[in-house]
Amino acid sequence: MVWVKFLHLLGMIVYVGGFLALTRMVGHAVRFETEASRADAYRIFRRMHKFVNWGGLALMVICGLILLIVDPWDKNYMRHPSGYFHMKLAFIVGLLICDVFFSRILFLRLRAEGEQPKRAVFSALHGIAALMVIGVLISIFVVRDSYHVG
Repeated sequence: MVWVKFLHLLGMIVYVGGFLALTRMVGHAVRFETEASRADAYRIFRRMHKFVNWGGLALMVICGLILLIVDPWDKNYMRHPSGYFHMKLAFIVGLLICDVFFSRILFLRLRAEGEQPKRAVFSALHGIAALMVIGVLISIFVVRDSYHVG
């Protein structure tokens, strides 16, 4: 189970890191001067989002489900009085909603020609995603440890 937990954590790092990096890079790419440079950048961003981010997301979800299926009551995740596991899942769902919104913009609205979405949209997504990650970390380390799970 140690390897599954390691892969779950690795998938989370790849997914969240890639998502935060992409929201930042796409926000800067909106300002590119030529349509050719924007087209090249958007093509790279779409590939990165498909393979790196969604790959990390798939690894994280699959390993998380394996951990729950093998021993759903391990460390009393589901029965814990603080509800930190459910709080963690709520923040992850919020992060996934941000990702769906970002994916919709990246794959449907961004084109090399024409008017581009504002940089503020991507900055807001970046900030909201960072807050969701901080919420996950708080739910794992602060709330859980306050009840001495073990």
